[in-house]
Amino acid sequence: MKKHGNRNDDVRTMFTGMYGYGKEYQPARADLGGRVALITGTAGMIGFAAAKRLAQSGCAIAAWDLCEDSGEAKAREIADATGGNVVFYKVDVTDRQAITDAVARVIADFGKIDVLFCNAGGNWGNRKPVYEFDDELFRRNERVNLTGSVVWLCREVIPHMIRQGKGSIIITSSVCGVTGLRNQCGFVGSKFAVSALTRSMALEYARDNIRVNCIAPGSTPRPEDKLNPLWDTVDFENFEKNFSNPENLLYDIPIPRPAEPDDMAGLVQYFASDDAAYTTGQVVCVDGGWTAGFSGNY
Repeated sequence: MKKHGNRNDDVRTMFTGMYGYGKEYQPARADLGGRVALITGTAGMIGFAAAKRLAQSGCAIAAWDLCEDSGEAKAREIADATGGNVVFYKVDVTDRQAITDAVARVIADFGKIDVLFCNAGGNWGNRKPVYEFDDELFRRNERVNLTGSVVWLCREVIPHMIRQGKGSIIITSSVCGVTGLRNQCGFVGSKFAVSALTRSMALEYARDNIRVNCIAPGSTPRPEDKLNPLWDTVDFENFEKNFSNPENLLYDIPIPRPAEPDDMAGLVQYFASDDAAYTTGQVVCVDGGWTAGFSGNY
């Protein structure tokens, strides 16, 4: 196992080869030819990986992001790598009218939306308990993670799916949407709401042949960034000690490595495909076993 003592190494370098992190593999394929997917947050890690995977399987992609330069660059990268039809749209998911207008443009451009991946989101917080948590940061978590990127968007897309007689909606929650976490009430509250909304919408639209499912990613640090505070606890010189120190993040994760975007992309592809025709209302954690239970020998 590699040992790294340089805290300036990036995450990918430090974990490469550990428990399958960064390992080349042959991803599964699905026949999504003729389908159209609207994916938000495609300039980000999970959105980009999912868009690329669906495009590789023949799906046309309506790629949404607020960041115009990186969003257009990522869309071109996907199109060049897959030969697929990828169109970028700059959309602010906190602007309800912008969502309405952009959905109309997607329908005009592609004629339909078969797959909706509500992925845009983030974690804004001042790492304080609830009575000290910043009000505006709490509202920002709600606007981006719940109201804009899920509720408003689903309300615009679902009528189109009902008229065409089918659809698959996939939503990004978090492990913090299935279990609590201290000092992050804004993020945790918005993501729990997303997980609950997934189940509610699955019940409401199953008879319209619309499936609604949710992925709950574990910690997915950006490969190009330095270690964030969660992963800065890792001891790379004496790696096995990480598994006996309760204050270390790896102590709680049975597969002791970060998540990768491709770990999420495969599940998104499954939910989008006919293989998931009888799967709806599910919140699936892709977290290395983080939320499976207590890690200590109690």
